[in-house]
Amino acid sequence: MTPEEIANQKEVEYYASCVNAWFNTSLEHDKSILTLAAGGIGLLITLLTTVGLSSAEALVLYVGAITSFLVALVSVLVVFRHNRTYIEQVLAGKVAGNDPVLAKADSIALWAFGVGVVFTAVIGIATAIHSYTSKEKAMANEPTKTNQPVPLRESFNGATNLQPTMAKDSFNGATNLQPQASASSAAPVASTPSSTSQNQSGKGK
Repeated sequence: MTPEEIANQKEVEYYASCVNAWFNTSLEHDKSILTLAAGGIGLLITLLTTVGLSSAEALVLYVGAITSFLVALVSVLVVFRHNRTYIEQVLAGKVAGNDPVLAKADSIALWAFGVGVVFTAVIGIATAIHSYTSKEKAMANEPTKTNQPVPLRESFNGATNLQPTMAKDSFNGATNLQPQASASSAAPVASTPSSTSQNQSGKGK
């Protein structure tokens, strides 16, 4: 091969590498938007089911973000579908310029994805602020508990009331239980000598 042929071959290889890189970059750009938009929808649905809605503004943000990501997904799918047709027409020599459908779909996908990212960022910031303020309100509403020491003298105060009262009152009035018959029987015994002395004096007379 002559030096001119080698140079032409290098130029052809360089041009083919550039075209291949351009196609790969365009496809990776669209694939990245497709993947990130699908992930954004999944993230928003997860936040919606776990955290919930705190206000009507949050609902608008959720709807706007999910709608934006859906538009981005549909636009990328339209781009993928029209790419095949456009490449076939280019190879056949039927198309000399850019495809307006692909250009519009690329712009819609990019702008919709950007709007969805902005809405998602606002939702994340609002959720963090709402969670922080809710925790502060919960901590402020909790009753303050102060551990006041209880004096020891008060813990057993009134223990004297537990003393058994039967110890001093159980035998009170026990003298009333003395047998009364002993006193009555003692009287006749005491009167017997006197009666005996009277009988003796009577006999003496």
